[in-house]
Amino acid sequence: MLVRPPPPAVAAHPVLAVGLALCSAFLYALAAALQRLAAGRTGDRSHDGRAFFGALVRQPVWWGGVGSMAAGAGIHVVALGLGSVTLVQPIGVLALVLALPLDARFERRVVTRAEWAAAAVLVAGLGGLLALAPHHGGGGTAPPAGLVAVVIAAGVVLALLVGTSARLRTASRAVCRAAGAGLCAGTTSGLVRPVLHGLHRGPFDVGLLTAGVAVLVLPVLGLLLLQTAYRDGGLDAGLATQTTIDPVVAGTIGIAVLGERFTGGPGGAVLAAGCAVVTVAGLVWLIRSGPGAVTSRAAAAAPTSC
Repeated sequence: MLVRPPPPAVAAHPVLAVGLALCSAFLYALAAALQRLAAGRTGDRSHDGRAFFGALVRQPVWWGGVGSMAAGAGIHVVALGLGSVTLVQPIGVLALVLALPLDARFERRVVTRAEWAAAAVLVAGLGGLLALAPHHGGGGTAPPAGLVAVVIAAGVVLALLVGTSARLRTASRAVCRAAGAGLCAGTTSGLVRPVLHGLHRGPFDVGLLTAGVAVLVLPVLGLLLLQTAYRDGGLDAGLATQTTIDPVVAGTIGIAVLGERFTGGPGGAVLAAGCAVVTVAGLVWLIRSGPGAVTSRAAAAAPTSC
């Protein structure tokens, strides 16, 4: 009796992975602008719950955003199957830059010089990360215990973020929940590659099943959290925070669990950390330069009447 060899691993195509990741970033940007527009139209910022989400699902523009996000997620999954997490994931940060002009168009405003300057700093940091990222990941396999540990850790941190956000004011609550959405997105991206390779190779194990369930559940939770972040903090605070946390979490999983490494060894890791700091600085600057932050500062400075 002949024993069939295991099917070959999914071939890596870094150039195609980058192209697909760029398409995904544009669709995510369109989704963010549409969803923020819908969330802003609800007008109810006093509480969370059925009234807010009920208002969202009655808006066709919100469903357009959901459809764009679903298409972007599908393309992103394919990109992750063709390239390493540390190569594909940083490109998602471009969604914030692409969302700026889209959001400005929907809001009939002009993107300020400060916003463009902050976006330029962000792209500079992103370019450094892309240059240092490995063009070929590992085999995409991970030990079952590692996959289970990732899911458990993500669940605990997500519960802490959601619980903490309930005790915060509006702006801080938006950032906290957007961080939770970024955690969901980054964990999903980090787990997609081992799940794809596990489905391709078989047989199933506890780690693969746990990761598969997480890949299905976490995007839904992230979507819900991001809507309340858009409502409370606008596009800048919501999307900027989400896109900061997303690649950090995914890259951490890629390095710690999947065995991916930055180019150049320890020196490359130090340079990558520096580029990450530049990227985060650009994102923070963008949050503070956006219309939502300007409006909040103006409201805080305005004199109160008795």
